[in-house]
Amino acid sequence: MATDCHVVKHARGEACIPLNPQRIVTLDFNSFAAALALDVKPVATWITTEIEDDFNYFEAASSGVEIFRSTTGQPNLETLVSLNPDLIIVISHSAFDAVYQNLPQIAPTIILPWEEILGDWQKQTKELARILDKSDIFAQKIDDYYQRISDLKQRISEAGEIRASFMFVAAERLMIARENSFAGVILKDLGILNPLFEGSGNLDLAISQEVLPEIDSDVIFIAPLKRDDRIVIDKLRKDPLWSQFKATEKDQVYLVDFSVWRGLNFFAAQGVLDDVSKYLIN
Repeated sequence: MATDCHVVKHARGEACIPLNPQRIVTLDFNSFAAALALDVKPVATWITTEIEDDFNYFEAASSGVEIFRSTTGQPNLETLVSLNPDLIIVISHSAFDAVYQNLPQIAPTIILPWEEILGDWQKQTKELARILDKSDIFAQKIDDYYQRISDLKQRISEAGEIRASFMFVAAERLMIARENSFAGVILKDLGILNPLFEGSGNLDLAISQEVLPEIDSDVIFIAPLKRDDRIVIDKLRKDPLWSQFKATEKDQVYLVDFSVWRGLNFFAAQGVLDDVSKYLIN
């Protein structure tokens, strides 16, 4: 346990963390991405799902980090001890209830809000910035992000009104993102989210193929959740109803990366803006 430390409050209590931690280990994908966004590079992290295995969109930022994969959704405690961490960062989630009590015995532990804030990546990153005294970095990066949103919004508006939606296929079901989802918030900030999917309700809405002609989005961004879901998208494109889709008629249906458009982190948000710029501006 570090002697030169300061006490900080976190989502499930408080901890005395090192003044200048050198061996940070994150136990989940969201904490990992939040740390990297603040220019804090962990020595190791755990990745727990098939979707999270692919994070090419911030591969450069994560270079040099030791990656452990877990099918159980929890870290191996013996491996964690062997890493000799001086700070552990993990989200507040029921999936980690079984290991929380063991972590402070290994190293000072920060538990970041996640379930409490419904996966709000900006709030989580801001909280980590407060704890690690990186609020200036967070402020600068979030200012740059919203400046980019403003610039893109202006350029898109010059081309006239555009209505856009993000769809994805999961377990052979076609889903469309609503305004409170990760992609929905970004599209709304850009002023292009199809108003049909604004309003309260679930983050995603399951839709049938039959309603496709009723969706008047000029642009559709679509992604397969897993590799096998790409087959479902290919089948959709061969369905006669697909040809009646407004975005299809305009030849403005774009295949995108699910891990980016559902990324819930700073790098993914920039990736969504990259795609919007690529397809709607350039």
